[in-house]
Amino acid sequence: MSKQVTLTECPRDAFQGFPKFIPTEQKTAYLNGLIKAGARRIDFGSFVSPKAVPQMADTAALFENVKQADGLYLIGIVANLRGAEGLVACNQKWGHTGRKISAAGFPLSVNETFQKRNTNRSLEEAWDELDMIVDTCVEENVEVVGYLSMAFGNPYNEFHDVKMVVDFARRLQSMGVSCIQLADTVGVASAKQIGDTFSLVRAAVPEVPVGVHLHAKPATVRDKVRAALDAGCRLFDSAVGGIGGCPFAEDELVGNIDTIKLLGLLAEWGFETKYKVDDLLASAAESQKLMRTYGGAA
Repeated sequence: MSKQVTLTECPRDAFQGFPKFIPTEQKTAYLNGLIKAGARRIDFGSFVSPKAVPQMADTAALFENVKQADGLYLIGIVANLRGAEGLVACNQKWGHTGRKISAAGFPLSVNETFQKRNTNRSLEEAWDELDMIVDTCVEENVEVVGYLSMAFGNPYNEFHDVKMVVDFARRLQSMGVSCIQLADTVGVASAKQIGDTFSLVRAAVPEVPVGVHLHAKPATVRDKVRAALDAGCRLFDSAVGGIGGCPFAEDELVGNIDTIKLLGLLAEWGFETKYKVDDLLASAAESQKLMRTYGGAA
């Protein structure tokens, strides 16, 4: 099996969890720093209601000011058809310059409660919305990434079974998504759950790349990453500094996996990526500065 691992850097997931608004200029500088460091697959923003997620109100402006680079693959999160249309409009406005948002990411929860909290939709409504989003995006040559939130369990005491995750993944594949990300939204998964669930989903959807979006406390990162790798995962979401978390999940945010720690583990185990820890030191320092300045109480 290949030793090449692809990382998706997730500043959007980090930004949205901050209680204080980060000025557009600082977000732009941070994004451009990541690109300078070699990041090429970036979850950079969300085309969502500014009332629901104030930090993402400037996503179109971020896109307009991000520096271009060969192989840059930008992902914009959308929660409904209106968001997908906003993403497409950005591409249409700036396409002549070579700028492009390559993919729309849609968060689909395996459980009903989080779908309502995250997108204000029931699961039935979310599936219908996703169907329209895929049609809209495919017509505009934009891929769709399906994020299966709460893929390893939930904090709401709702029934969870891995068969549900597999069934959701099969349905996503049949709809034509380009990639499926299994998300441990609140960091509840054990390493064994991650390995077992990933293996079953990977076998069920052979035509679609499958990755993981893991939130984890620092002490659990090593075992969780190793379990995913051993199950065949070669696509990981992470965020420099481990900052971020979903503000709609529960009161205590569990951060993303730190890209720097992830790179160190991958190097230790003989896996290869497109960039190294030293490339990201400036971004790591900036992420901590953002956390100190904007991460406190609003």
